[in-house]
Amino acid sequence: MPVPTVCSGWIGKPVSITWDPVKTTISSSRLVITAHAKNDPMDMWVRFNKTELKRFFWGEGTKCTEQSDIIDISIINGSNLLEVLACKMYPWIGGASIDVKAYVEVTFEGEIPQRPWGEVVWEWLEANWSWIAFATGLIIIGGVTYMYVARPRGS
Repeated sequence: MPVPTVCSGWIGKPVSITWDPVKTTISSSRLVITAHAKNDPMDMWVRFNKTELKRFFWGEGTKCTEQSDIIDISIINGSNLLEVLACKMYPWIGGASIDVKAYVEVTFEGEIPQRPWGEVVWEWLEANWSWIAFATGLIIIGGVTYMYVARPRGS
């Protein structure tokens, strides 16, 4: 009898890398990935540009442990896609929850491959949104306090 599971579905993150093939030669590229399961038992599959690369598994009693790997990949000049699928066995005990950190290392000769500035800015905003929200809240509270304290008082 199969074990009941609940899965996240494939969750993707686009990675754009562009270069001029006349001025740049890509020697190698690899995906550096680290995953941390918040529950167990869990399965996680990783694919890059629709090619299945790796399966990570957390057995019973192994939650909150980190797993990582460095995997050789082929990148496309333009838009690439990193995808992850997580499945939790025995879904009545927690959900499918895994933190994943990944980046692509590219070895090349010639001009530096580029990433669109909008994608880089968006990644920075995703990584720092909590600090931005906190600072915005402080600015608003400070502004309201200043307007209240600096307001001329009638006699």
